Amino acid sequence: MTTNKNGRITQREIAKIAGVSQATVSMVLNDKDYSNVRIPEATRERVLRAIEQTTYVVDPAARRLAGLDNKILGIFTYEPALSAESMDFYGPLLNGIERAAERLSCDLLFFTASPLVEGSRSLFHKNTRFRLADGCLLLGQQMNSAELARLVAEGFPFVAVGRRDEPDVPYVGIDYLSLTGEIIRRLAALGHERAVYLHHGTVAPAAADRRSGIAQAASGLRIAVTSIDVTGLDRAAIARRVLELDSTAVIAEDAFLAESAASALAAEAPDAALSYVALADVAGHAIDGAPLSGFDLRREAVASRALSLLQDIILTDVAERGDLQKQVLLTGEIVDGATLHAVSG
Repeated sequence: MTTNKNGRITQREIAKIAGVSQATVSMVLNDKDYSNVRIPEATRERVLRAIEQTTYVVDPAARRLAGLDNKILGIFTYEPALSAESMDFYGPLLNGIERAAERLSCDLLFFTASPLVEGSRSLFHKNTRFRLADGCLLLGQQMNSAELARLVAEGFPFVAVGRRDEPDVPYVGIDYLSLTGEIIRRLAALGHERAVYLHHGTVAPAAADRRSGIAQAASGLRIAVTSIDVTGLDRAAIARRVLELDSTAVIAEDAFLAESAASALAAEAPDAALSYVALADVAGHAIDGAPLSGFDLRREAVASRALSLLQDIILTDVAERGDLQKQVLLTGEIVDGATLHAVSG
């Protein structure tokens, strides 16, 4: 099957698959409210099946000019979003997306057909029919740079949730750099001179921003922060490493890691007086009943802003999209919690 120069299936080819005229395909695509009684239902269904099989969608710009945008916004997650542990991260985002979609009178289409391969999905897998939507939100801690570049090149409307380094990628994220720097300054003010940063060794922009925030803030203070990649280490090994460094504070990349480290350290050194903080959302997380210190990342606000930006991109002519602010960092908040303590003596 041939495609046009943009790689899209054409109306002519849809007509051939469905066994109808190109004019019939055009009428089906533009019959917004199913009011065209000249199209038999069986014919309409045949055309729609052909469209679904080929993932064809009519040019969104043309539909908008005709007042016929689908009002369907897609959601694609590179990692599983609905597992028990993933929901701690994705739950507030999905809640914010749902609320924003209701406010914008849009429907959401959750793309799940792409299989997981080594823990990640491909947006351009043959099963992913993301072009059925007017535009798409991308979620994931590890996104595919080549796929983002392809979306930019094709001009398909999308917004990544989380800061990205790739050129021209629209995104809405959190300013981890500033938040992390504030945590380091608070630790220094409490008298901590030796701390460890436990992380998973990922190279995502948010992970890089956390590391940069630590390095930049610590360089001007009397606090040394040792970075420990916990990949492949069991809990006991992590605890021993923290104790070997004579650390007084444990900084963790996420709340689960902070809780796990605290449990292991309590078993290895019950009398150790350590402070704990997570460079992540800490709502609902605690250590020995004490609310964990860390961040409120306002994920619902991030999701809402991302969906609003996606809508703006969809409704803006391609030639004028350069005037939009398409890369946005929002400010989170520090959650004091009850696990940061002053160094005694």
